[in-house]
Amino acid sequence: MYINWKKTTFAILNTILAIYLVLAMTAFNKPERSNEVCNKVNISIADKDSCGFLSASEVKRLLTNQHLYPNGKKMSLVDLRSIENTLQSNSFINSVECFKTQSGSVGIRVTQRLPMYRVMSNNGEDYFIDVDGEIMQGEHYSSDLIVVTGAISKRYAQNYVTKLVEWILGNDLWKNQVEQVNILPDKSIEIVPRVGDHIVCLGRLPESSDKSRRERNINRFVENKFNRLLKFYRYGLDKVGWNKYEYVNLEFDNQIICRRNKSGGASTKTAIPENPNAEKKETTNKTTEAKPQA
Repeated sequence: MYINWKKTTFAILNTILAIYLVLAMTAFNKPERSNEVCNKVNISIADKDSCGFLSASEVKRLLTNQHLYPNGKKMSLVDLRSIENTLQSNSFINSVECFKTQSGSVGIRVTQRLPMYRVMSNNGEDYFIDVDGEIMQGEHYSSDLIVVTGAISKRYAQNYVTKLVEWILGNDLWKNQVEQVNILPDKSIEIVPRVGDHIVCLGRLPESSDKSRRERNINRFVENKFNRLLKFYRYGLDKVGWNKYEYVNLEFDNQIICRRNKSGGASTKTAIPENPNAEKKETTNKTTEAKPQA
């Protein structure tokens, strides 16, 4: 008689596996295991040393408020799905994984959403934009984040300002120099630096309905403006002093228009050509909002 050893071996393995699973479930649900109490909760948070907001104590607080913190509870009563759903509803959490161990502990692994910058708009909205360009609601605040203020909508923040801030954060010099971005009513961009008693106007970001073209144009625009500003710092402010001007306008090509600091005398405008043959231009004064208090 012919025996199909391949099918026979497969059937035997399936049978052994089924028996193992039954024994494992029976062992875990024995009376002495069903009364086992959770003796430890291990909470791990990815990127906790980055600019995230979450801590193990914050996760514990969220679960305690919902009466879901497992420590001291019977393992049979620990609801892993409810723990995951509760934590997942928090706007600062990206993903959650919960599990029980044979030693009577519960593990909670959390990955958090990392904020890129904070928005404090004129209409009273206060929120964060994460590294994926998504909106994060919350009351936490990190002083290390760039703050964006002024006439800014959520749409403009996500589609335009995010690309600007992303470029700044990708440059070691400017991510340490820029502490605030202000959006004027005409959508002109102002930069408030950490060093120097002045404000820098970059002009308006290029707009486009095509995402790829928009991002490409914004990158080109921002790189050009900051390269010009760096040259002005090196060959201008390093010679005349960093507090000589209160407003530096890079809106126009081939020249930088500066307004002298009022503390040094009457407010005057100086057009500094980047090209000696460039024609000088005048601009109207712009009103800048004060930096928000953290």
